Amino acid sequence: MSAAADALLAAWCTAMTPPPTFTVSTWAEAERVLPESSSARGARWRNAAAPYLAGIMDAIHEPGVRQIAVMKAAQAGGSEALGNILGYLIAHDPAPILVVQPTVEIAEEWSKERLADMIRTTPALAAVVRDRRQPRGSHRAESTLKLKTFPGGFLAIGGANTPNTFARRAVRVALADDVDRFPPVVGDEGDPAALLVQRTTTFHDGLTIFVSTPTLAGGRIDTLYARSDQRRYVVTCPRCGYEDWIAWNDPAHFRIAFDARDPATARLQCPDPERGGCGAGVSDPERRLMIVAAAARPDRGWRPTATAQEPGLIGFHLPAMLATLGSISANSLVAEWLSARQRGRESLRVFLNTRLAEGWEDRGVKIEPHTLLARREDYGEAVEVPAAAPALSAGVDVQVNRFELHVFAWGPGAERWLVDARIIPGDPKAPETRAALLDALGRKYRHASGHLLPIHATCMDSGYATEEVYDFVLAHQARHLYATKGFAGRSGTPVVGRPSEVRTGTRSRPVRLYPINTDDAKADVLNAVLLPTPGPGSCHLPLREWCDEEYVAQLTAEHRETRYNKAHVATHQVWVQDRSANHALDLAVLALAAYRLGRLDVGMSQMAQLLAAAGVPAPSGAPTAATPPPAGADTPPGRRVGRSQYLGG
Repeated sequence: MSAAADALLAAWCTAMTPPPTFTVSTWAEAERVLPESSSARGARWRNAAAPYLAGIMDAIHEPGVRQIAVMKAAQAGGSEALGNILGYLIAHDPAPILVVQPTVEIAEEWSKERLADMIRTTPALAAVVRDRRQPRGSHRAESTLKLKTFPGGFLAIGGANTPNTFARRAVRVALADDVDRFPPVVGDEGDPAALLVQRTTTFHDGLTIFVSTPTLAGGRIDTLYARSDQRRYVVTCPRCGYEDWIAWNDPAHFRIAFDARDPATARLQCPDPERGGCGAGVSDPERRLMIVAAAARPDRGWRPTATAQEPGLIGFHLPAMLATLGSISANSLVAEWLSARQRGRESLRVFLNTRLAEGWEDRGVKIEPHTLLARREDYGEAVEVPAAAPALSAGVDVQVNRFELHVFAWGPGAERWLVDARIIPGDPKAPETRAALLDALGRKYRHASGHLLPIHATCMDSGYATEEVYDFVLAHQARHLYATKGFAGRSGTPVVGRPSEVRTGTRSRPVRLYPINTDDAKADVLNAVLLPTPGPGSCHLPLREWCDEEYVAQLTAEHRETRYNKAHVATHQVWVQDRSANHALDLAVLALAAYRLGRLDVGMSQMAQLLAAAGVPAPSGAPTAATPPPAGADTPPGRRVGRSQYLGG
């Protein structure tokens, strides 16, 4: 055979040889470079840093898989795994791709920050994703903020809150990030998650990936995972060889155990011998080694625990107990758990969602007023403010024929005491009525130490007599008086958001209007009412004539219910009134907002020094150093803080 024929045969054999196996995880380790803004600070991706992610990423190669649901904890690497899948598709397996974020605004931010950084720092992506500007006459499509082009495909980016995201394009791969925060429906089209799946049906190998930290039991990601094969990450005990997955507090599986409410004793506990284990405790370094070892098995550590109810649907449950990134450890998780239990129901919900990666089941607890009446306390003879509460905040509600003013005292850990509830009758638009309100706000309250305490911060609702409220606040800002407006449907945002500036009539000087997240604020108040007293986050009621059955009925006038879309998926929660009058609850929300805006947790540290000088010891757990204002809240007038202080929560 001639040399030419040999060369031709060799070339033909090379062309017919199947390409080597190149999965998402191998591509990521070979090509992915993390941006400087990440915790890795420009380092290359290493699967060993988060070994449990390899099986999730490589699941897109499994034959017959059409949908993947990843129910994950926060900060466990799930978003970076999604980025690796996206990078692999762009660089190695190009196709029409659609990425959907909860809103258009979030989608644009994601494109500007996360996606742009990933393309810029990863040479394999920078080489194929086309620039915004193409050479004249090239006739090649240019990339935009919402559309990235590359040879063999494109990446479209949109928000789940607009029907345009789900129109026009058929894609081979659709990725839904943070799907539990998608709107209940999009326009008149229906459930956005179902619409996303429809975008892939024209491709025989179409794939939809849903990734989210769960919010509600029965929510989108929780429902998808429940219908899947429910894969769990199975580890092996280094003492006895027992294999199982890690739960939080289920003795039938590996679980996190600790002694005497001490996070330092946290460990991974093997099930008892009667359940097949040895009952031994495993240290946190050993836990990490167990997770690394599981990834070396052929199944990459992930094993199905159920039969999928829908062909081609697989699911992964990724709780923080598997995390090997950053400072997450058994000790830190136990510390968070104990703190959440101490702070109450809403903190437990955050822990359940963001650490255990489980949906919260809200049973819509209704509080019976008579149970609160029995809990009223005598603060002491001639005492209005208990010793443990050195700071006061107030809420002012504006009605057609009156002002209502409620005052709360605050102690360490946001423990609160109701101090005063009064009505200032008259037309709120009349100067004399506002003068009477000003007198009431100037009143001082007798503390157990003998000191007279002023109201340190006040929030005033601007829903009625708006112009007069603005004028009143503008004239008395030195009293730390804030104009506010409540908004529903903002759960998960700060209780008090950044203010907008409004102008009153022809006045040139603007008034700051602070938005209040009423959903989470009401949850905070009613959680405080449910907590046993005394304790951080709890609410005390005084044994006073005005703190009667009507007051506690107003305070507990609402309960929270879960709402479902037409697909019977839990999408959001709403507050439902059980009676028409709920002023006490609204005023408690305003007083909470004033506590946050007035930074009274900072003031208590200074006030504790004053009380100590008067012979009253600081309460146990009282703050000793200044703490930053809540995330998202602006600096109150008259106070100047450094930018770094806004980084706190």
